[in-house]
Amino acid sequence: MLFKLWQVALFTYRESLRQRIVYGVLVCAALLILFSLMFSGWFMRDILKIILDLCLAAVSLGGLLVPFFAAINLVAGDIDQKTIFTILSRPVGRGLYIVGKFCGLALLACTIMAILTLATLAALWGAALIFDPFFLCNLSISAILVAIAMKALATLVLIAVAMLWSTVTTSTFLATLLTLCSYIIGQSVESVVRFLVLQQNQLDYSPLLRLVAEASLYVFPNLAAFNFQHQAAHGLAIAPGEVLFALVYGLSYTAGLLILAVLLFSRRDLS
Repeated sequence: MLFKLWQVALFTYRESLRQRIVYGVLVCAALLILFSLMFSGWFMRDILKIILDLCLAAVSLGGLLVPFFAAINLVAGDIDQKTIFTILSRPVGRGLYIVGKFCGLALLACTIMAILTLATLAALWGAALIFDPFFLCNLSISAILVAIAMKALATLVLIAVAMLWSTVTTSTFLATLLTLCSYIIGQSVESVVRFLVLQQNQLDYSPLLRLVAEASLYVFPNLAAFNFQHQAAHGLAIAPGEVLFALVYGLSYTAGLLILAVLLFSRRDLS
């Protein structure tokens, strides 16, 4: 079974590379190094923060290309082009197909983010050559790598979300829209809940609003839990407990989404 899973994942990875996403990422990585060094020079007091904000945002954006452009299009493309029947005609079940697709897309996302991570380290090396060491005194490579690893985990969660919506609907546009809505809610719902809790004695709002916000925090992926960019940009220590919580939460949520996607896809009429 593991060999069949690896075959589906490798096929998905190679098929994704044909879309030339990685080649575009390589160009963006080179531009990222040059632009971050040039732009950070305008803010002499925040050189390290500007470089890391730009680079980490680029790493995150590179990872988001996979769920929004590759994940949905690959599953929908297999169904539209009837390629899925060729795959399922072999000793590959629908569950193995979904998990294999996810693994291949996860490998693609990790490849893209690894390239941009190397570009980030190259930009920091260039900054060390150009600017005075005083401006880089708060640099913490370990915090940067942890922040990027958590961004990669958030990307895997979002890929699982995209896979789930692709099994629910036959429309590529609707699957993309639902994935985008899940991403926006996941980025903001924690801040909304915290705001309502802090302002509960100062604002007059319906208890139903807070109930809906808290329910959304458990139903939709809490992507804010994987955001350690602030600590990395300022060289702050990252609490191991927060990292462990994000790791367990991300893996558990991803596994739950994949199980649900497999159950829905196993009952879907592909004709």
